Amino acid sequence: MTAPTRRPPAVVPAGPRLEARASAARSARRGRVLHRIGNGLAVLLPLLALAWVLLASTWLGVDRVEVLGLERLQSAAVVEAAAVANGTPLARVDTGAVERRVAELAPVDRVAVRRTWPGTLTVDVTERTVVGGVLHDGRYTLLDAEGVTFASEAALPKGAVRLEVVEPGPKDPSTLAALEVYAALPEALRTRVAIVRATSPSAVVLRLSDGRQVVWGRPGETDTKSAAALALLSKPGTTFDVSAGDVVVVSGQPSVAPGSG
Repeated sequence: MTAPTRRPPAVVPAGPRLEARASAARSARRGRVLHRIGNGLAVLLPLLALAWVLLASTWLGVDRVEVLGLERLQSAAVVEAAAVANGTPLARVDTGAVERRVAELAPVDRVAVRRTWPGTLTVDVTERTVVGGVLHDGRYTLLDAEGVTFASEAALPKGAVRLEVVEPGPKDPSTLAALEVYAALPEALRTRVAIVRATSPSAVVLRLSDGRQVVWGRPGETDTKSAAALALLSKPGTTFDVSAGDVVVVSGQPSVAPGSG
């Protein structure tokens, strides 16, 4: 019996096979790319949405400007100086620029601005501390320890001293000398001073509340001058010149300060 003849396997041309493989590879690559794009969008879209909420929408916009630390200034003046419109995205507020604008207000010494979510901009103000005042036309021009003039009031605040200087201000040497002398005085002498007059940086005079005066001269030698002044104030006299330090003049008569010999 004759064995059945086997048919040879079908021969597939090489071209179609390679094309099929290439197509499958392209499909796989497209799948991987689409998968990566999908993963990227899954991460990116929420970030874009969050960025939009923070930076573009009014959902987290400024709906209130809170002002802290005021004594003389009015809150409305600070809000106006801050110049932040309602609805401005809180994240986009330039807090440094706001601080610079508010700091231009004369009574402001320091200012700090911070965001308080979801919609409050907090402006924390530290006002200048009154050290002295210069009387002019019935009102006192107030100065801080650096000689900066920043307000005008009808009465001198408690704890401040009256200054008599020609051109009050932070660049006036006489003003700075008067403030320096007053700040360095011991409490026992400072509490007796009603007026500090300075016609020049080296001609500071302390007018006391009882009408007497101490000629101080230029700033410096505070301990020596203070000790001499306090010792001599228990003696008769209206004017006590301690500007030379260890030699004093009482009512025009020279004498040696106690403890200097």
